[in-house]
Amino acid sequence: MNLDDPQALAADLGAPGDWLVVLDYDGVLSPIVDRPEDALPAPGAVDAVAALAARTAVAIVSGRTIADLRTRLGPLEVTFAGGHGAEVRSPDGRTTSFVAPERVAATLDEVEAALAGLLPAADGWQVERKPASLAVHHRRVDEPARDALLPRVRDLLDDHRADAPGFEVLAGKAVHELRPAGVDKGRAVTWIADRSPTRRPLVLGDDVTDEDAFRAAAGRDGLGVLIATSPRATVARRRLRDPEAVVTFLRAFASGRPAVTPDGAGIDEDDGGTTDAAG
Repeated sequence: MNLDDPQALAADLGAPGDWLVVLDYDGVLSPIVDRPEDALPAPGAVDAVAALAARTAVAIVSGRTIADLRTRLGPLEVTFAGGHGAEVRSPDGRTTSFVAPERVAATLDEVEAALAGLLPAADGWQVERKPASLAVHHRRVDEPARDALLPRVRDLLDDHRADAPGFEVLAGKAVHELRPAGVDKGRAVTWIADRSPTRRPLVLGDDVTDEDAFRAAAGRDGLGVLIATSPRATVARRRLRDPEAVVTFLRAFASGRPAVTPDGAGIDEDDGGTTDAAG
């Protein structure tokens, strides 16, 4: 998968109003950092999202809570989906919850207590409790300590898959998360797209947690854009390097400038769905 020029990609896509733009936060609008609480929007990201939201429907879909996203991004007129789609907030302020926190609280309390006894915080482990899920971050953990304890963390999380109402364990970039089964970004994208049926979903994501969203977009004649410095196996068909390139793309797309290409070509998508070709 070749690396796209942000402005050329924006030109390829045509009119912004034809698209429902779905953006992850970490790794897309914000650079990846060691501590999740330190992740700030890339310079210009908030203004670029606001400019695009004035032209078309925009959604932020993240593993973070909606409250956390709104604190970081401010009062944007966009849809927010938090907890990988456990809750959705429309631009008019209406909130829809797909998981009742009280139904999962007992399991999350038990797992959180067990992790507190297992993981030495001084070694860099970080347990993040959310309303409907629990994440274990290990980006700051030394490799020997990670290799010694991460299998026990995974086993602990796996042991609770069968707890009511049913859970699954998701492995992302330096994080493992226990979340209710059936809650993922693909479901969130589908729910949001159903309320904007004339627009094709355009999903920008960086992690394996975004693959469900890429698939949901592809199933609706949409497009996934992987944010990564190097290619990897993915359902996405286009690629931008990093959040800085995302900001450049969003600005160009919001401006609606016409394509400037030597051959006048449109979107040059791969024929297949999953690819790991170098480029």
